[in-house]
Amino acid sequence: MLRSALAHLLVVAAVAGCAEPPDPVDDPNAGLLRDFLDGKFDAAGHPLNAKVIETQGACGGTQLRGACEVVVPEGAMTGELTVNVRLRVRVHGARGPIVVIALLDANGEALASETLTVARLRGRGGWIDVAVGAPFSGALSSVRLEPVAGAVVDVEYVEIFPKRFGLVVAPGSGVLGDTDRLTFEVPRARRIESLMLDGVSVLPRLDQLLREQRATKTTTEFRTLIDVRVDDLLPGRADIAELRVKTAGETARVQLRRAVAPCNYEGAATGTKVLVTGFQPFPADGWHENVSAVAVTAMNPAAIRGARVMRLVLPVEYDRAPAAIVEVIERCAPDVVISFGQGGGAIALEQVAYNLQDTGEISGGVPDNRGLIRAATPIDDTAPATRDTLLPLDAIDDALQAIGETPRPSRDPGRYICNNTMFQNIGAMAGRGRAGFIHLPYTTRFDDDVRARYARVVEAAVQATVDAP
Repeated sequence: MLRSALAHLLVVAAVAGCAEPPDPVDDPNAGLLRDFLDGKFDAAGHPLNAKVIETQGACGGTQLRGACEVVVPEGAMTGELTVNVRLRVRVHGARGPIVVIALLDANGEALASETLTVARLRGRGGWIDVAVGAPFSGALSSVRLEPVAGAVVDVEYVEIFPKRFGLVVAPGSGVLGDTDRLTFEVPRARRIESLMLDGVSVLPRLDQLLREQRATKTTTEFRTLIDVRVDDLLPGRADIAELRVKTAGETARVQLRRAVAPCNYEGAATGTKVLVTGFQPFPADGWHENVSAVAVTAMNPAAIRGARVMRLVLPVEYDRAPAAIVEVIERCAPDVVISFGQGGGAIALEQVAYNLQDTGEISGGVPDNRGLIRAATPIDDTAPATRDTLLPLDAIDDALQAIGETPRPSRDPGRYICNNTMFQNIGAMAGRGRAGFIHLPYTTRFDDDVRARYARVVEAAVQATVDAP
């Protein structure tokens, strides 16, 4: 059974509670997600991490006169969930129940149920949302919709998502044109308290656009969606701009680009083309830098013999980070790709990546920087279960030890964005060259000595890879 990131946190807790120092743990990435306290969720209409089932296909149509069981796609979901059924009542009796919504486990046993009654109906003919909460202890496999005898109900869809909503910006980081649109999703009981572009507040401008109806606000049963054109909200934005949004207790951070990253290789005039990547700080409200970005930006491309180096800092987003690196691989044609990330207590030379995204059970779910949570979801349904590194890890190990480091092998890069990026960069580089991932130790201290140390780590790893036969 694959270890989840939850196990990483439990290791940290166990170590902290020991009276005497234990033997070193097997996992150099223990504590990988130590900065997270709670989860948040992503959406644009539906939550992006929701499973949405259209009843046209699941029930043979949208109008129900009898029972229909909607199977949860891609297997059962666990945790504290909300199931929302979007429906419209066509025919009902004078009193009593209209439709029963039951949440079932794999054995057909009810985990929870909700009955829509005539007394609860606010008129007939309008679309309404009926929500049912699933307990944390169960595994939801299907949803049964059962109108009572004589009732006729239209059902548009069933959506299943984590119970607690949070803040999200959609789309995430990447290239956005002036005529593209931004959507801010805010939990219904909250409001945007801060909206900063490169440290300057643009919240007054958003409020003005809403008053002028140049931005729209849509409120649903669960959330408020604010939609606005990029150039209306952010005129004169820089070529690369950071947008931060805050509500009470929630933060999202995205990087907006006017154009793709240039294929800027530095260092030697000719030689092996190497792409090195790090990550922006995480979580979105993180108070310290990300050691991987510090290392990648501090390294000196001119120090590498026989190579040209392109440096790129990626967003901490499940889909956007690997998409960005794959796009650069296709366009800039590197011979070597080495991605670095913020890890646990040691330099971890990652041996294998997994076709799995799964941080759904840690502290309510570990989100990416725009709020997305993935729970037991494949990265690519058509890809193999694992991909082995394409880096010469023995040579890298020797090179790092030669500069005084103590790297350790790792077969568990977590199931967060680092694993996503590793899995995709190996897939994109197969048949082209070398690729893989190295976790750097977690630190919140970034003085000149620390920056120089991790710059040397990147330089040593790159040189060893370029020199390896």
